[in-house]
Amino acid sequence: MTMSVLHRAYIYQFLSLAFFYPQKELLEELEEGLHDLSLSFKTLQMQVDLEPFKKAIAEAKERVIDLQGEWNALFSTTLKAPANETAYELEKAGRKAVELADIEGFYKAFGLEVKSPYEPDSIVAELEFTAFLLRGKMWAEQQGNAEAQEVYENAFRSFFRDHLGRWYRIFTDLLKEHSEENYYRHLGELLKSFLDKEREGIEGIVDLKEYRKEVLEGVSWKCGT
Repeated sequence: MTMSVLHRAYIYQFLSLAFFYPQKELLEELEEGLHDLSLSFKTLQMQVDLEPFKKAIAEAKERVIDLQGEWNALFSTTLKAPANETAYELEKAGRKAVELADIEGFYKAFGLEVKSPYEPDSIVAELEFTAFLLRGKMWAEQQGNAEAQEVYENAFRSFFRDHLGRWYRIFTDLLKEHSEENYYRHLGELLKSFLDKEREGIEGIVDLKEYRKEVLEGVSWKCGT
């Protein structure tokens, strides 16, 4: 079990990093990590073709400015595919405040805090947190601490059910529809394939299925410049 948890954590971490504001150094780091990403998918017995994403990274390295423009258009300014969970809350401020408080409650329970420029409900933060929980579970298992292992596992399942698991599908659908860059289209496909597998056995997920851009008019999420 330890090895599978390790590889799952690596995939979450890789995907989180891939949604950072694009810089050439970041793309090079991702490129170097593709071998381990492939190994992780194979260990989990997931048939994932990474060649399109590998090619997209290589292309993006040659036109980083274009990729930065697309990052802004998708996630920050035009908000074609917001990378924040509460962007998909249609009841505006009241519901968003409740969800943000719940997300931050998960982080604080483990002594964590999301720092600028990313928000607690960003895809970057939520993927990073799930990786953290899996690493914690792995540590607890290695220590023979069954109680701590259960705490991390329950937190993972609850967070996936109540947060990450409910909005990644609409997010990746919007990426597929609106992204003009192969990098983000293929990244979205990877994210969806992996999380579809991860949600198996987690009951009670209620998918967010609608995005009304007018709800966010006048709002810009902080970008990572």
